Amino acid sequence: MAKAWTVTDSMGNNHQISFKRGFVGAKCIVDGEEYKVKSKNWVIWMADHQISIPGAECNLVVLGNKVRLAVNGSYLDNGEPYEPVRNIPTSINVLVILTAILSYLTFSIYGLCVSVLLDLLTYKLSLGRKNGGALAIQIVWLVLLAIIFVLACIGAVAIGMGLA
Repeated sequence: MAKAWTVTDSMGNNHQISFKRGFVGAKCIVDGEEYKVKSKNWVIWMADHQISIPGAECNLVVLGNKVRLAVNGSYLDNGEPYEPVRNIPTSINVLVILTAILSYLTFSIYGLCVSVLLDLLTYKLSLGRKNGGALAIQIVWLVLLAIIFVLACIGAVAIGMGLA
């Protein structure tokens, strides 16, 4: 995935800025010079890379598959004001991974699909500064998985003992 922009600085000079994500990592290319871009999160791709251009303050923002460039405080694609990327709390990342594993173990691929959809909603809420709602979704899903898992174990024991 590659994305490119042309930015004009205060002296009228054009600068080429591009972003490329490869198999191993990602890089930002400014006028032919490459810079590594690292994600701030270990579950989803989040980056906020500051680019130094004389007379223009640029920020390359990556959230998942969405890549945007902000110049002098506003995004080029729609003119919205630039906001720095906020970190997602570690507790949300741990719950996302835990529920994904338990969903797969409990319901196989169908549970994993439901978990992925809930995880997307969780990250959307968390990036929108609604960490309480994001945590609530993950905790409710974890409790439901635990209840279903316990009921399934009780049913398996009952079948094994010939009670059912």
